[in-house]
Amino acid sequence: MSKISCDIIQDMLPLYYDEVCSADSRKMIEEHLQECEKCSNIFQKLKTECVVDTKENAESIQSSVMGKMAHSWKRSLLRSFIIGIVITTIVLTAIFGTYYALFIRQNSMVSPEQISISAYSLTDEQITFRLELLDGYCGGTIKTYTDENRNLYISVLRTVIKEELSDGETEIMNYGFNHEKKDY
Repeated sequence: MSKISCDIIQDMLPLYYDEVCSADSRKMIEEHLQECEKCSNIFQKLKTECVVDTKENAESIQSSVMGKMAHSWKRSLLRSFIIGIVITTIVLTAIFGTYYALFIRQNSMVSPEQISISAYSLTDEQITFRLELLDGYCGGTIKTYTDENRNLYISVLRTVIKEELSDGETEIMNYGFNHEKKDY
């Protein structure tokens, strides 16, 4: 067999290593490797570089994939937790706001026609009077205002949702006011 150049053999070494060359080419490369130390060393180097430990590689890929899945899972859990907190906060705020507006905040004024006022103690500085609410509901907050002429203005405020009085009950509020001390 004629001598084949080392360049051609070195080009064919990967095919020989992968066992994809023909039987004749294989025989020719084997004969050349027995005779040429340089090509034999290159082939040995090729074998050591191409050794792939599939078990370690598979474990590395699996641990990488599992790490990415765990990170994605933790991120989705955190996102769900934050969304849950935001939704819960919004719902609780809406419930509390509705409760406050209907049952606590007293902004519904009782009309003056539904209030009967009678004074039962009157001095130069102090007035004590009795308010009777005639609208059939109980409770309320008395708000007062005096102007520069010492006129006293009274209003009764209630919540939007009111409690009805039972049959035969009346709502009477006693109120004292000292104009000099502004003690009410």
